[in-house]
Amino acid sequence: METPVARPVAKRDIITRRLFILGGFFSMIGLAVVGVAGTSLDLIWPRNIKGFGGPINVTPDRIPAEGGDPIVIPEGKFFVLNLAPGETSTGVETPGGVLALWRKCPHLGCSVPYNPSFNFNGIQGWFRCPCHNSTYTKDGGVLQFGPAPRSMDVFPLEVQGDGSLVVQTGRQFENSGNSDNPTRAVPLEPGNTTPDL
Repeated sequence: METPVARPVAKRDIITRRLFILGGFFSMIGLAVVGVAGTSLDLIWPRNIKGFGGPINVTPDRIPAEGGDPIVIPEGKFFVLNLAPGETSTGVETPGGVLALWRKCPHLGCSVPYNPSFNFNGIQGWFRCPCHNSTYTKDGGVLQFGPAPRSMDVFPLEVQGDGSLVVQTGRQFENSGNSDNPTRAVPLEPGNTTPDL
């Protein structure tokens, strides 16, 4: 009788405990590096900026009537004014037209509302900061009272062919406000832009 001969079984790939632990360790290190680097890249990756800090489109129906109360554009953090041509309440001659004023108070950064019922110096309707009572004119955001160091800041704008506005917003226009704000009004004719700030 023949004795059966054992045949070797094909070698299987076996993951040893050491190889398994090392693989897990280096996988965790790799994930940690991706997490740290990925977060940093996410913060510096350029994006299509929408809202404050980029251009904001204002449709014609959101532009106030000439001499009317300012309209707030919340997504851009500014007011749109439509000044009548002539002399303002502060004695500045304006060509008339639209003006975009940043809602941020130049004093400490509070959000400035427009108060149509506030009466000051015999004139009704003012921008008045709720934090420290800095008071600005309706016709240009010119400082009249309070601790603010200057008038409200102005954002540059361009009138489009369809009567809409494109307003450039962002912190780069900080310190642009002064007593000549009403002279920066842009007539509502296509192609007109704010004079250099």
